[in-house]
Amino acid sequence: MKKFLDQFSDWPIPIKIIVSFAFAMFVGSLILAMPFSQLETSQATYFDHLFGAVSMVAVTGLSTVPVAQTYNLFGQIVTLVLIKLGGLGLITIVSAIIMQFGRHVSMKEEITIQQALNRSNMKGFSHFLLNVVKYTTLFETIGAILLAFTFVPIFGWPKGLFNSIFIAISSFNNAGFDNLGTESMQAFVDTPMVNIVIPFLIIIGGIGFSVWFDLARNFKQFKKARSWIDFKGTYRHLTLHTRLVIKWSLWLIVSAMVIFTLAEWTNPNSLGNLSLTNKLQAIFFQAVTLRTAGFSTLNFAEFHMFTLVVFTVFMFIGGSPGGTAGGAKTSTVALVVKLIGTELKGQTNINYKHRTLEIDIVKRALVIVVMFILLNFVALSLMTIFDEEVPLQYLFFESVSAFGTVGLSANLTATLSRYSQTVIMFCMFIGRLGPITIFTALGNRDRKKRDIRYATGSILIG
Repeated sequence: MKKFLDQFSDWPIPIKIIVSFAFAMFVGSLILAMPFSQLETSQATYFDHLFGAVSMVAVTGLSTVPVAQTYNLFGQIVTLVLIKLGGLGLITIVSAIIMQFGRHVSMKEEITIQQALNRSNMKGFSHFLLNVVKYTTLFETIGAILLAFTFVPIFGWPKGLFNSIFIAISSFNNAGFDNLGTESMQAFVDTPMVNIVIPFLIIIGGIGFSVWFDLARNFKQFKKARSWIDFKGTYRHLTLHTRLVIKWSLWLIVSAMVIFTLAEWTNPNSLGNLSLTNKLQAIFFQAVTLRTAGFSTLNFAEFHMFTLVVFTVFMFIGGSPGGTAGGAKTSTVALVVKLIGTELKGQTNINYKHRTLEIDIVKRALVIVVMFILLNFVALSLMTIFDEEVPLQYLFFESVSAFGTVGLSANLTATLSRYSQTVIMFCMFIGRLGPITIFTALGNRDRKKRDIRYATGSILIG
């Protein structure tokens, strides 16, 4: 074992990240498959447990069997552990525990965690990592306490409190798993506490750890602001990344709310029969859950096809880097949009907020977006072969949901063939790690050999 760990420490960083996630998924599936993790009435096969473990560690939420009807208390606790491992990463959590007990973490390990958390520098990294774990626990605890006001009166103290903890952790980690039944949060479409607490946990978890601490550093200045000018001045002190993430996150939520309102307001199967207050709650909840969370208070199978098609765009974008969310990421897509705008304007430099962005970052963003599109196309093509009778639009929604680690489904996952479900498992795995991690890992060894420059050539395009 010691020899393996020594070899593991010398592996390329992307390989370490991939192996740690794969290891957590495999071990989790074995534990979930044990009789002591399941209810006596469970009919799940090992494939169902493997699919569930992959989805849990990938913090997606898609499943072939419901958690509540498959796993007992121990199995549900294992589910929470897998979600936590997926949200922060196995390497991150183990290293944080080591640091907490005062042990040293090597420079190699710090760089590995840095890349796993998508952090750009090593300054104050140990302190940053411990704060991530502490504040993650704090937010989840606050969320569980607030949700308990709803679930304890319904389920009683023991079960109600556990359900609150389960859903708070699942929400914060953008996992989308619940232990209530087969219809996600649809029974609580008219419950204000559920429709407020869960979306805010999703937002906080998906906005990125670096954004948290940047906002915290400037919190006192925001409190002192007495006018709009003061507020804007403090806002400019935030990092460029934080300002971009906040702007795009707000824009995506608001635009999703507007589109959903226009498309579904009179649909009797979704918003049509709800009161005004409940409509507003449902609109906000669905707009936020598209940020890779996977919960729903409405049945997506009853939405207009236009709504599902448009929602795939939001699921594709996902959350922000360095958090618990998946997808191509807000800042990544924003950079590609800036690149397109720059090209259309005939400009050379890519600028944002009076800053010129490094071309290497923009190229990396473009590669991620293109890879996401290509891999989605491959997955969709395979699923159309294995489940030809299923409408293309629903397969498209399912594949994007898996790649974006969103977990929303038009009640389709459990009905697909094992072949399509296997494709979805690979989609969730790649979506959690990010295509850039996978392909960096594959090409890592030959990077120096392939970085060759020849005489300049020219090719016509367009």
